[in-house]
Amino acid sequence: MATRHLTSERLVLTVATVVVVGVLAVAIWSLAFASTGTADQPQIDADVQQRYQSIDGVNATQTTTITRNGTVASRTTYDAALRPGTQKKRLVVVNSTVERYDRRVSNGSMLWLYDQRRAKATRISLSKTDSDQGERLQRLFANLNMETTTDTTTDSPSVEPLPVVPRSEQRPTVSAGSMSVSYRGTESIDGREAYVIHVAPKDDTAAYEQTVWVDTEQFFPVKKRTAWTADGERTVVTTTHTNVTYDTGVSEDVFTPNFPDNTTVTVPETPERQTYESVGALEADTEIQVPEPDIPPGYELTYATQTRGRIHSVGLRYMNRTSLITVGKYDRPANRDSASGAVTIDGQPAQVSYGLTTSVSWSCERYRYTVRGEGVSADRLVTVGQSIGCPGGE
Repeated sequence: MATRHLTSERLVLTVATVVVVGVLAVAIWSLAFASTGTADQPQIDADVQQRYQSIDGVNATQTTTITRNGTVASRTTYDAALRPGTQKKRLVVVNSTVERYDRRVSNGSMLWLYDQRRAKATRISLSKTDSDQGERLQRLFANLNMETTTDTTTDSPSVEPLPVVPRSEQRPTVSAGSMSVSYRGTESIDGREAYVIHVAPKDDTAAYEQTVWVDTEQFFPVKKRTAWTADGERTVVTTTHTNVTYDTGVSEDVFTPNFPDNTTVTVPETPERQTYESVGALEADTEIQVPEPDIPPGYELTYATQTRGRIHSVGLRYMNRTSLITVGKYDRPANRDSASGAVTIDGQPAQVSYGLTTSVSWSCERYRYTVRGEGVSADRLVTVGQSIGCPGGE
């Protein structure tokens, strides 16, 4: 069965600097790592995802500070209300050093960005795949637990580059398999005990590092510090939640936009996206030849997609317990000059990128292909890409 909704991927990229906090909040949980703990690491036996998603509302003061080369570029404090396990959120600016949207309201399927001074609001459709932070939390702690177990029958997941920044930002470059995670004990954040997890490159290049403080009882990320270097500029984003109250039973009215009557609401054009339960259902509804990748054992197809708009594309999404692989095919080849040529697929130069996810991209005659992975080595993604190649006539 196919379901229809509008994808916000392209639009969200254009407003990434506005929603950078939310993107970074989700991004850290995407991948699995090998641990090099420097403190006694506990065995977390709680159902992390269930514990996180069972929180009946959160109210907090959220403060986000961005520094560049040691100088504060912006600091914004919000009155925040959210419902974990969903995309329902309301952020109201209390004070800010920069001009920003005064209010951001999401009801789970739509996001409104409100500019009070201009009496304007932008409405964005949200993808159903954006609200998986609980799942990502579960995967993170599952991988940390694997480092403390004595069971040698289970393969430990490989160490991969972590999510870094939104795609609209410039990403640092790190080598494949160069990241490690360390458990740093517990700290008190505004009176609440939190697990401290630090991620950094093994080679100490400091191109990227991230520290996350996770509430030991609720498994809510109360603080995050992300730092990266690009073009000689060191950027640090720190988001802290204080005055946190759990199980507040936030009402639905909080997630309903209530802008003044004179507000002009714009709806940017977004492509239409369909989701399918099987590859066969996608093949029956598209004229694009669907890729046939050789996916490693243990992965299962979670769904397939088709997007129609300025760019026509199809996609496949595979998951196992700790990692994710997606395959995309687009009817607009990329500029081959962007590929280094160090890696080739079916004779075509491929580009390997590290950032929000690790990805391998290449262009054939008519189509561009991208294989992305979370918790998967770049070498394995290249192997998946080589199994697709450039099918005849494309």
